[in-house]
Amino acid sequence: MSRPPPRPPLQQRVEPALHPSGPGRANGYSEEMRTLVMAVRQAGASADPLIDQLRAQHAFPSRRTENRWVRLVANNGHYRKCRHTGNSRATVLRGQDLIFLALYRLAYPKANAAEINAFLYRVNFGNVMFRFYAPSQISKAEERIGLTRKRGSTTAFQAYLPVNKLKRWCFWNLPYPYGIADIRRRDMIDLDEMGVELKTAERGEGKAYAGKRVNQSGLYSQTDKWNVLLAISGDANGHRWHELWTGEGTTGIRMVRFIRMVINQIGPGTPQRRHCFIMDNLRS
Repeated sequence: MSRPPPRPPLQQRVEPALHPSGPGRANGYSEEMRTLVMAVRQAGASADPLIDQLRAQHAFPSRRTENRWVRLVANNGHYRKCRHTGNSRATVLRGQDLIFLALYRLAYPKANAAEINAFLYRVNFGNVMFRFYAPSQISKAEERIGLTRKRGSTTAFQAYLPVNKLKRWCFWNLPYPYGIADIRRRDMIDLDEMGVELKTAERGEGKAYAGKRVNQSGLYSQTDKWNVLLAISGDANGHRWHELWTGEGTTGIRMVRFIRMVINQIGPGTPQRRHCFIMDNLRS
């Protein structure tokens, strides 16, 4: 069995590496060359004629480069070359302040730039190197750690107060009239109210010449407010009650009248079956 002939080489040559000393060169000297230069300097041979001849042929780093590496060793303890950054600007908000920013966003996701600056100033109090950040710098820092803008919600911290947590426990675990533990679901009547109105459906801003108002005929205008009272029984074959009107919202008098209407239809309660109204707070 004969083998297929091997694929011929592509004969692609490697581009010659440009010397770092040339204008516009982006490749720094290798670590081996840096080590050689520092060893020559420690041996006191930097001014040797052979070294000067190599420098003239661009085969050895210049004296300015050598002196710069000496300063790097004195300041940083090494002479390694810098990392390529793609000619991009260094980030401003980084380090410890970036960690504080991430922690602050966990606790206060709706904070603005001024509040974030106030917090960072507080945690860096006494640091003479602290600086305030522009809103754009804060936004870019948040993008780097994966934070995105989205619509938020508000948590009612009053719901977690001990007195309110006790009220919730009593509502679910105690018998009537302190709770609904002994009330069957088909005997519950859920009551709620709502109001709907169209205030505006037009843009609030526009462009016009100097001295002219932004005025345009709109498709929609403010309408009357529609209110509804709705009561639903928990029984599968139970009743549904509703009342619809326009104008003022739900008042205490209207709510009492609606509840009396429901009671008149379901009749008085008995020890065997006792109805229970469930509703939220009415602000009126």
